[in-house]
Amino acid sequence: MKNLILTILCICVILGGFQNILADQIVLKNGDRITGKIIKKETDKITIETDFAGTITILASNIDKVIEETKTSDLIQTKAEVIAEKTENIVTEKVEVKDEKSNTSSFSNSKKRSFGLTSGWDGAANIGFSFTRGNSKTSTIVAGIRAEKSGDNDKWTTYLNGLYNRNRAGGLNVTTSNAIWGGLRYDRNLTKKWFAFGSYDFERDKPQRLNFRSVLGGGLGYHFIKNERTELDLFSGAAWNRTWFLDAANTSSAEVLFGNSLKHQFNDRVKIQQGFIVYPNLTSSGDYRFVFDSTLTADLTKKIGWFVTVADRFNSAPLFGVEKNDFLFTTGLKWSFGKTK
Repeated sequence: MKNLILTILCICVILGGFQNILADQIVLKNGDRITGKIIKKETDKITIETDFAGTITILASNIDKVIEETKTSDLIQTKAEVIAEKTENIVTEKVEVKDEKSNTSSFSNSKKRSFGLTSGWDGAANIGFSFTRGNSKTSTIVAGIRAEKSGDNDKWTTYLNGLYNRNRAGGLNVTTSNAIWGGLRYDRNLTKKWFAFGSYDFERDKPQRLNFRSVLGGGLGYHFIKNERTELDLFSGAAWNRTWFLDAANTSSAEVLFGNSLKHQFNDRVKIQQGFIVYPNLTSSGDYRFVFDSTLTADLTKKIGWFVTVADRFNSAPLFGVEKNDFLFTTGLKWSFGKTK
């Protein structure tokens, strides 16, 4: 009788242990074991159904190893095996990205387009302000914004600038500057070096008696230098200039355009951006315009920085009493949006 009882107890113990062996087991890093049926496995978590606590979801970061009832010890994934597998996947992904970059031409980094009017833009807004009081009373405000939206083989660029200056002398307020200018440009890579572009620029300057200037252009460009720190593009094409004056006859003219754009990053915080475009007039031979802009920026934080801008707008045939040249030097603070380094 005693031997029969011992035999039954042994069978129960063996069956209980055998049942645990057949069930799935998750071994946690703290040594605990959770037994049940694995119903879902994901990259960052595992869901197991247990008899004592129902369905439980466990983060992969807390798991040391997993033992499944339908698998032998050869399929038990230890922590070292998981790390090795993840490392191999990362290396494979890097090789694939490298191959993709070597077979396609793109702007600075390979990236997919962000759709939507407001999504995917990177750039900066800046503002500068100065005023004087005493023998002279002046107020000057300069503000601007520039942004880019890039895909694998194309790029949108937009900008908008404003300048206002007022002097008070002899009890009279005199506005010496009241200008706004901006534009939109689209670049599309044709090959690794060559690209096509289309642009629209506008300008308004009351002291120059310029009510509105609208310039629609397009042409071809060449990526002369393109690396991690420097991008230098040369381009040329044609444009149509339609100008409305406040107190003179409106004009329309065909123009050639040629120029360059430069970006150079000295280090992680300091960079320079420059643009120069010349517009020889085809309708009125000998007349021409040019626009020059150069901005040096230094990041103080990821979002806030300091800038210095030098700009010049020249017109060889202005209205009577208007200067040919408008030169601008300004400094102030900028705020970056989109990606930050």
